[in-house]
Amino acid sequence: MLLQLQPLRPVTVARQAVTSDDDVVAVKHELERLAGGSDRLVARLGQVLRRALDRSYDGLATGRFHLAQLSKTEKAHTGSLFEIELQNEFDFADGHDTDYQILGMDVDAKYTHSRRGSSPAWMIGPEIEGNIALVATADDYSSVWSAWLVWVSAGRRNVGDNRDAKANLNQAGRDARIPIAVNAPLPPNDLLQWPAEAYEVMKFQGFRQGQKRVLELCRRFEGNLLSRTTVVTVARQLDGPKRMRESGGARTLLAGEGFLVIGHESCYHAVVKALGLPSPGRGEFIPLRVAPAAAEDPEPSFEDAHGNRWRRARRGERCTCVPTLPA
Repeated sequence: MLLQLQPLRPVTVARQAVTSDDDVVAVKHELERLAGGSDRLVARLGQVLRRALDRSYDGLATGRFHLAQLSKTEKAHTGSLFEIELQNEFDFADGHDTDYQILGMDVDAKYTHSRRGSSPAWMIGPEIEGNIALVATADDYSSVWSAWLVWVSAGRRNVGDNRDAKANLNQAGRDARIPIAVNAPLPPNDLLQWPAEAYEVMKFQGFRQGQKRVLELCRRFEGNLLSRTTVVTVARQLDGPKRMRESGGARTLLAGEGFLVIGHESCYHAVVKALGLPSPGRGEFIPLRVAPAAAEDPEPSFEDAHGNRWRRARRGERCTCVPTLPA
């Protein structure tokens, strides 16, 4: 039996001192190079933050899906998850006194939660002085995030009065930040888009109610692209996507209500294209109510395996069957 060895992280080299804000610009350019361009850097950092937040909620084990459901300790732990996810994404070398090393310079990652209108406060220790910090914040309720790079030189932190002397950036530190992205779109938290509906979905308590919650999710989030994280959180099962498919899942159980549960399989590609829907990835779904289309109907339509036309069902319209799609 052959063992598969995990690739090692890049080797930490002799530390290069940060001497000016120009070094911060160089680190930003290196991040963009590693990411595949500035737009890709923004996209990938958004995904990193999405994963860190989702790991904080731990929806599979808890069924939670937003910040107010976390304890103070759990909220603080999101920062550690962000550091881990960021290193997993870009495979940075370990730093000497900080989380990472980029271009031979020590870089530390700091995350804080924020709500719109509040000023982010990152707790930066004195050991970070002289090095670079990547500071980030996200508002999952408003689906935005921001991140900057800053040289934490002497005089750019407030005076820390706690035991470990950690303190936020002062005005000089905030003015010195070099933005990576400000109020960039955060990949949405599906259940937070309509929290009242989400609570109705989650009111069916207990592991044995997973299928019932998934069916209610499809009914209340009809027409929306649902991520694998959302499905797993609602089902409270690692194989949550199975609850969306055939053989006793939502595709079977909701067919009598006119629901076509669209997934990543190739048979749905023509439906997605014809109706102008987003393309689900693996483990993603769009529960969609459909109805037979007449020649005079103005809505976009698609053809089933028998040559019949179908469209999205209108509000209040009832249908008790779904089309058979071409293989």
